[in-house]
Amino acid sequence: MSTVPHPVAGALPPWPDDPPPSAAAALRAGLDDEVADLETRVAELTAGAAPELREAFRALVELHERRDHAADAHMRDRLQVLARVHTALAHLRQMPSAEAMIAAAPRSVCEACGFDRAVLYRVRGKELLAEAFHVEGDPDSAARLLAFSREHPAGLVTQALETEMIRRRRPMAIQQVVGNPRVFAELAAAYDTRSYVAAPIMPEGRVIGFIHADHRLKPRQVDEFDRDALWAFAEGFGYAVERARLTDRLRAQGQELRRLLQRTEAVVAEYLDAEVELVSGSSEGASRTTAALVPEVDDTIAGGLSKRELEVLALVGGGASNAQIAARLVITEETAKSHVKRILRKLGASNRVEAATIWLRAQPPR
Repeated sequence: MSTVPHPVAGALPPWPDDPPPSAAAALRAGLDDEVADLETRVAELTAGAAPELREAFRALVELHERRDHAADAHMRDRLQVLARVHTALAHLRQMPSAEAMIAAAPRSVCEACGFDRAVLYRVRGKELLAEAFHVEGDPDSAARLLAFSREHPAGLVTQALETEMIRRRRPMAIQQVVGNPRVFAELAAAYDTRSYVAAPIMPEGRVIGFIHADHRLKPRQVDEFDRDALWAFAEGFGYAVERARLTDRLRAQGQELRRLLQRTEAVVAEYLDAEVELVSGSSEGASRTTAALVPEVDDTIAGGLSKRELEVLALVGGGASNAQIAARLVITEETAKSHVKRILRKLGASNRVEAATIWLRAQPPR
């Protein structure tokens, strides 16, 4: 590869023959070198010491290595959970409506984050109303707990932890539930909850709901890892629901607009097809005015067609296309096409040529 920078790249510093590593990699390498030097020094200092001291030192070094491995494994677990959260949110975004996303959210968060149970609440005024519940492997319990939760909505009183989360816009991990005066005691007793995490759903900075989750079936306490994982899910879920709600509203408005346009076109077509009379003094004068607007034709055809249809038929008889008819009568091409279809049906004609033939035959002799 050429060492001369491409002119498109702009002014860049020269690339060294031995490029330095990242700051984190350099720090880790430096620490490894210091540990190796310290091991050498300690080995020299304890060369004549008791075997127990040397063994204790080796055990200390191994303990530090195991702790580093545990920290690396913990970090990998966190990254895997975040990857599963990303996948779960992507799946939820593909659902057809916001209601479907809400119903599936508790199950998705359990699968992504490893929880046993999860419940999604909607903020309704000063209450939390349960919308969906999931219990791993036990849908009957989920349905029973959801029904109980809806019958006993939680009040967002001042001392409630959820009220504090709304104020601080942050999730919490509640390690001790029993005897805690700041939890929803009635729901906690019904769920038999001992430790749980909660995260607010707040797509636009305003809290619209909560997700609660726990490890009751394992059983074990929740930790900060669980709190952060649930927070990541709740944040992404809030934006997904907001987008779905907007899409639902746009879809509904589009359907309503199409209905209005169809209704308007039908009204206009009905108006244009209506029998119009211009009355000015006497019926004879009115008859002459009306006759001037509609082409003269045999009564066998005129009796079955409206005046607008007679005008369209006259243009068809003259070889006009739908576009030409629309331009001549100042209507849409779709309306012209509808007129032609009705004319063919009323005349029993199979095509425009046959309709034009019927029109020409119906002309009075001149």
